[in-house]
This record gives sequence, structure tokens and C-alpha cells, in this order.
Amino acid sequence: MSFKNIFESESWQKLRELKRTQPAPLGGVCTALGEATPLAAWMWRVLFILITLAWGVGVITYIILWVAIPEQTQDPS
Repeated sequence: MSFKNIFESESWQKLRELKRTQPAPLGGVCTALGEATPLAAWMWRVLFILITLAWGVGVITYIILWVAIPEQTQDPS
């Protein structure tokens, strides 16, 4: 399987369409990841907490994702 086929898969398309929903607790990063992946949002929250407690990089990763994932825009209808 080539890299081109991997990046054209349905999973990668979902990750490219990540949008943070508002209002959401603490930026909506875990909610967005929960909608785009098979893991639920609460599982992402637990994962970030465990990574923070184990290695201390969970908060940094969360902040980077908070900045990198755009907010979902409201349709003016």
C-alpha cells in the first residue's frame, strides 16, 4: 500500500475535516477528536490526563491541537 492510498482513505479525510464545536468545555478538542475517530470524547479526555500524568506532555499537545483545529462556523440561516 502506498502513502498516497493511505492519505486518501476515509479515516484521513475525517481527520482533515476536524472542527471544534462551540460551546464546548476547554476548547472542544476532545469532542472534535471523538467525532472524527472511533474513540469517544471521554476516552480522549482520559488519554490526555494519563499522558499528562505519565510524561507531562498532554497539556502541551492539547494546547497545540486547540490552536491547530479550527472552530466550526455557524451557518447564517
